[in-house]
Amino acid sequence: MEPERKVDHEIDFDFTKLPPSQWGDYLLTVTINDSDLDALAKKIEVLKPKVRDMLSLYSKDDDEETKRTVLFIHLLVSLGLAIHFENEIEHRLKVAFDNIEGLIADENDLYTISIMFRVFRTYGHNMSSDVFRRFKEDDGKFSRCLIEDFKGMLSFYEALHFRTTTDNILDEALSFTLSHLEPIAIGQLASPAHISRLIQKALHIPQRRNIEALVAREYISFYEQEENHNDTLLKLAKLNFKFLQLHYFKELQTITMWWRELDHTLNFPAKFRERTIENWLSALMMYFEPQFSLGRIMSVKLYLAITFLDDACDSYASVEEVMNLVDCIERWDPHYMGKLQVHMKTAFKLVMCVYKEYEDVLSSQGRLFVMEEMIEEFKIIVRENVQFVKWARGDCIPSFDEYIKSGGAEIGSYATISSTIMGLGEIAKKEDFKWLRSRPKVVQVLAAKARLMDDITDFEEDIAKGYTANALNYYIKQYGVTKDEAIKEFYKMITDINKIVNEECLKTSHISRRVLTQIINFGRLVDGLYTSDDVFNNREGMLKEYIKTLLVDPIHL
Repeated sequence: MEPERKVDHEIDFDFTKLPPSQWGDYLLTVTINDSDLDALAKKIEVLKPKVRDMLSLYSKDDDEETKRTVLFIHLLVSLGLAIHFENEIEHRLKVAFDNIEGLIADENDLYTISIMFRVFRTYGHNMSSDVFRRFKEDDGKFSRCLIEDFKGMLSFYEALHFRTTTDNILDEALSFTLSHLEPIAIGQLASPAHISRLIQKALHIPQRRNIEALVAREYISFYEQEENHNDTLLKLAKLNFKFLQLHYFKELQTITMWWRELDHTLNFPAKFRERTIENWLSALMMYFEPQFSLGRIMSVKLYLAITFLDDACDSYASVEEVMNLVDCIERWDPHYMGKLQVHMKTAFKLVMCVYKEYEDVLSSQGRLFVMEEMIEEFKIIVRENVQFVKWARGDCIPSFDEYIKSGGAEIGSYATISSTIMGLGEIAKKEDFKWLRSRPKVVQVLAAKARLMDDITDFEEDIAKGYTANALNYYIKQYGVTKDEAIKEFYKMITDINKIVNEECLKTSHISRRVLTQIINFGRLVDGLYTSDDVFNNREGMLKEYIKTLLVDPIHL
């Protein structure tokens, strides 16, 4: 066996080591007792039948009562409580949608119509956007009398984010709603303070594309300020979120200790991005429910392996060394490390460690069939890294389309989705993984969105450190446009992608709604990570705000 040697080449990219996260130390000081979780769970179980009775209360053969049912379901979704009543909700909505024409026939309240549109499309029922034409005047413009309906305008704006490629009227409504919501958000127009805050949050990231746990936490604060709030519903929402917080603390403690106790961490390079909290937040964006706690933990471990692999290839590896890693990954033999050296060997060991844990968990569940899919998705990431290293080193320049196609896989889109489908447990079937491997349109466009948004956010930093493998860089070169013109085009592409995702999810009927939710949630992950700043690499920006909101700010029961 050849002696291990140090890498004998220098990579010119100026990768800066970011300071270690302080969250890990803080989280380990928090004591979480199982008795606390049990006590909360019991209180939740006491209140659930009462809220279920409220849902049943509106289930009469009466259009007005049915509309109240839909509005109540909207509250359950926004407060993070729908997870407790999914069967009832799906049944109620199916019955209601069968009579959609009767429900909307004489309804002229913007808030009610917008909420119904959002709820039905959330659950896969394709309510027509033509319903919003009733809010137009004879001149074809939206009625000015809608302007003073703050909650109606906000809900209308939220409804726009369910639009597809054929919902032209909702495209028209975007500028209308923004022109009247933005002055409220910045204080130019007076409105109740709690409504203004909700508008500000929606303009940053609308509910459709926001982290579900974050939406729930923020909506609890909003709902508490509503004069007509239901005390029982509010109490259940608070208990439920407190229960989630304790679960999240336990998960983060488990992940933090696992990471710190890994033998491989002794060999991590100086510039490696320690991103335990960030990767946990990414997993939370994919699903927030407590029953998927193990799935989140396993996903975080995979994301950590992908992060290290990315850093090892970007910062330290030559094309030859990445190809050596590909050779070892293709063989998938933990005892064969071929010509791997230094950090590439560490990367390989970490991957094998994580996938051995995957195998143990799946074996205990009797679901080893998933392993083949998980391994193949990881192999794809490593193969694409070879191409990226060549592009980054300037060995060749790809076309923009070529880069986006490869970049969607290299960034880990498919592996991320696959791991969270695995985390659904028995819900996930073989057919779901086969469907994902067929690369349906909805998955392809979301992978492209991930690449576009990541590269918009990181463009200045990438170019400054000499790293040229960036979508903006290639688009500017190929089309001879300025950076600002390219960014504008990128956001148009992202808007179109969001429409396609909505459209494809409404059309896809052979895949369970829960699996389709994971696809939608990958879009949430992308928006959560890359709107405003790079959450993954900026610990003092939105990441800090998200963690404080989810874990630090208290819920007063």
